[in-house]
Amino acid sequence: MLKRYTTNSVNKDFVNNNCMKRDVKSMDFISTFNTSKVIFTEGAVVERLRREYRVGLNQHIVHSGLVYDQQGRLILRGIYKQYIDIVRKCNIPMMIFTPTRRSNPEQIAQAGLLRTDVNGDCARLLMDIRSEYGEYSKRIFIGGLMGCRGDAYNAEEALTSDEALFFHQEQANALADAGVDFLCGTTLPAMSEAVGLAQAMARTGKPYILSFVIRANGTLLDGNSLHETISRIDQVSSRQPLFYMTNCIHPSVLLKAIENHVNFTNIVKQRLKGIQANTSSKSPEELDGSTELESEDIVTLVNEMVYLHNNHQVKVLGGCCGTDERHIQGLVNVLT
Repeated sequence: MLKRYTTNSVNKDFVNNNCMKRDVKSMDFISTFNTSKVIFTEGAVVERLRREYRVGLNQHIVHSGLVYDQQGRLILRGIYKQYIDIVRKCNIPMMIFTPTRRSNPEQIAQAGLLRTDVNGDCARLLMDIRSEYGEYSKRIFIGGLMGCRGDAYNAEEALTSDEALFFHQEQANALADAGVDFLCGTTLPAMSEAVGLAQAMARTGKPYILSFVIRANGTLLDGNSLHETISRIDQVSSRQPLFYMTNCIHPSVLLKAIENHVNFTNIVKQRLKGIQANTSSKSPEELDGSTELESEDIVTLVNEMVYLHNNHQVKVLGGCCGTDERHIQGLVNVLT
């Protein structure tokens, strides 16, 4: 059972007094998003660490802990650089994400790292990697990654909006203070927690993105449609997300979802702009805890993502579970 936070627990001291002062790199990210026809992201990181590299991950903060292990840090650097090297050749902008989806204060405490700036150290790892890319570094944008408090495949564990604002504010501030270019809430199964997370990220002054896990019928795992969810968050947020994405889903699932009549709206067309694709079309329940890697052939997956790009203006393209450097190379080959 998850501990519940009360509305009056929301602490205004978390608010950054200089939240509206955006740095130059963040403004560059907004401009790049608005003017670019396509932006690539990394492919899978965690799944590759588990299956390809057989790396032991921290049970609480997952791959964030690798920044404190010499060998783990080298492997992390190698995976990120592999993705960047592919995209750099075509000089297309790229988004990379800090390995911090589970590095909220609760998990950091349980990992015994309460006095350690885990989020900042992960951000600085990516900044160090970016510094090696000369002129192309201007086209690499670092996102501070955040996730829901509970199981991303179980909407019943989602926090209420007020609980989420309180719970996520500290991590949002830590990532913003570390100097990331934007924030990203990823693998979100429920509207309620997404609303509070959006409010927490908005308070930092950084541009931010929300990315959902969805079903082919066009809803999040809590039953709210993409249209309802996007409309609600845009309505109540002091600053709206720069755009919305989906992740950990197959591109065929996204296609069915946005062509469903409940989501075939101007709001979804204008605001949903990205996918980090899963290589399996199975449902979240079927994939949750799976020990076998589900994957279709690379050409089919890439072509389905290209269809989304060409026909539904999905401009941010990358990979999630099951993907690796071959999928990112396939996207680059077709779209550049």
